[in-house]
Amino acid sequence: MEPVDLPPEAAAPREVLWQQALIRAAIQGLEDVATADYAEVLFARSRRPAVASAFFDQLGEAALARGFAVARVSVLEERAFDTLDGLVRNLLLSLRAPGAPSRARGWATVLDRFAAGYDSAAAAVAAFDRAARRFGAAGDLSVLSREYLEAAPRPARVAARLDAWLSGTELARVEGRVTALGSLTSLTARRALGEFTRLLRALGHHGLMMVFEGAEVLTRLSPARRDGSFTVLRELVDNADGGRGLVAAQLWVSGTAALFDGPRAITAFRPLATRVLVTSTFEGTFPPPHRALVDLTPVGDWDPAGLLPTVHAPPPSAASALRAVMRASHGLPPADPEVSMSVGHERIDATITELFHHAALESSVFALVTGVYGAGKSHLLMHLTARALAERRPVFRLAMEHLDADLGNPQRHLRRMLDQAVLPLPSAPSALDRLVAWTRSAVGVYDLLAALEEIAQTTTGDAAIAARKALSRASRNAGAGVALESFLGAADLAARVGTSAYRKDAYQRLQLWLELLARMDDCRGPMILIDEAENLYRGLSSSQRRAALRSLSFYCGGTLPGSCVVLAITPDALTSLRREAGELLDDVTEQRTVLPSEDAAMLRRRITWTRPVEVPELDASQRVVLAFRVRATHQRVRGEVDDPRWASWVTGALADAATPRELVRRVIDRLEGLWWRAGAAPTAQRLLNQS
Repeated sequence: MEPVDLPPEAAAPREVLWQQALIRAAIQGLEDVATADYAEVLFARSRRPAVASAFFDQLGEAALARGFAVARVSVLEERAFDTLDGLVRNLLLSLRAPGAPSRARGWATVLDRFAAGYDSAAAAVAAFDRAARRFGAAGDLSVLSREYLEAAPRPARVAARLDAWLSGTELARVEGRVTALGSLTSLTARRALGEFTRLLRALGHHGLMMVFEGAEVLTRLSPARRDGSFTVLRELVDNADGGRGLVAAQLWVSGTAALFDGPRAITAFRPLATRVLVTSTFEGTFPPPHRALVDLTPVGDWDPAGLLPTVHAPPPSAASALRAVMRASHGLPPADPEVSMSVGHERIDATITELFHHAALESSVFALVTGVYGAGKSHLLMHLTARALAERRPVFRLAMEHLDADLGNPQRHLRRMLDQAVLPLPSAPSALDRLVAWTRSAVGVYDLLAALEEIAQTTTGDAAIAARKALSRASRNAGAGVALESFLGAADLAARVGTSAYRKDAYQRLQLWLELLARMDDCRGPMILIDEAENLYRGLSSSQRRAALRSLSFYCGGTLPGSCVVLAITPDALTSLRREAGELLDDVTEQRTVLPSEDAAMLRRRITWTRPVEVPELDASQRVVLAFRVRATHQRVRGEVDDPRWASWVTGALADAATPRELVRRVIDRLEGLWWRAGAAPTAQRLLNQS
């Protein structure tokens, strides 16, 4: 069902028609994310909060009519994105399900509607279990939802437990059961948000539209909280659709102009600004779907000429290509190895094959990947990840980004490393997702305890030491699952100082993880991707850089058996690192607190003598090939788009685009704009057709 058209005889204000066009673009975006099991973050700029509120009222009703659940919350100073758990809590409480009365809100309402479709509680639970497995939903909300359905038709007690979980109560500690059951906190909020979207799909909904309104309040936060909130937003933009992320979800962030421009706004936070504040190179009649930022007021001399676009259901067979097109719209590399949008992938695959061949023969392999920003390093790492997972290698990513300046403190970054990992299992869970699956059932807890016993008794070294520590904690705690989740999840290490004892503890737990994955999930040696290493030279002091190199001496020094370690860095930063690595690593070696596993000498040799895998800038002919491949991928999704000026436009785009990523984004922006404009039809004619 499409958004309701205005009667043809009504002279609609220009702003109303503009918002009708934006609603159609948003609905097309929702249909796209549902087909591709994708998620995207969009921003809306308005002159006044009331304008945004009225717009999302209409968009919400249109989304509900198409089978999407809708949740809206206000961003407040005490509930900003740096306290994401508060926002997630209110999303669940404000949730509206399709077909439910407008006053019926909340997660319990969604569960009640699902249960009403089955003859018995047992049938509802069985259907829930099947769907949860299909969509990879596992965690606290899944456990509580299953218990709620099981308790029907009198789920009051479980409903109270669901409320307690939402309020931040760790139920397993209160109830003293063997399995773990956590709480909704700032540490678990992003995973809970992803689980929330997967459960909605499991419960039969088309997808989810979320709206965070009044986000201009972020500009009034302290600098530290503002940077924290903007960083969370940037991570949501980049990773919303990751293996452990959201599915079939469209997330809107709405604010007035103050959010987007000014010394305390997004424009001053470059990592987010480069993703959101992007000017389109195509000026079509209507802003197409997936624009990162839209204005709720008409721009320039906009005139719809009595036309509005039509929403089309995308072909399910093109889901992978559709994901690539949508990510390119946001300036992101493909999350899947979409060869149809690659140039030179044969060379990349040959490099990967050689790396894995050496990893199978040696205890550890180290590789350097260099290239300027946007040249294709992320594309290479994406291919590396896909190949590693195909060979049953878990992939651990350690990105040296804004909040990752604690690279020199493994006790602090271990949990994030586990949370960003991707395992070669169905639904590509992270290590923490896997831990949650182990500890949410009694069978899983006992299997985990048995594996730890085996490691402690049959192996030597750091993994065995960590296994004995884990068993000791579990034996002292009535809730073994809670103790194991805290220990293996490194939650107790996150606030520790960087002494050698705590660093050693973190390294031991990582090696225990590798043993557990090998024994319980038949995983091989890990792939460790250390990305954006150029940030060693952006805001870090010499002492922080020295501490970071100390940690890199562990990850890259050959300690982890069967590992393949890849360090991605820009050429200029690699030159600086090689120039000063000797001095800094000599300082590391001389520290009395350095651990034997932190092999600074090996890292120095590897950084100095390893020949980097270069990701060269594409030449003119390769850029032409790339542009035509992107067009062919877009055609698989949208059909053929008529563009008489394509050849001359490509020539200009090739000259102006600084990087391949920028070129791809421009091509998609143009093709999407032309396709969307071509689908516009007269309003009166469409009303006649519908009648």
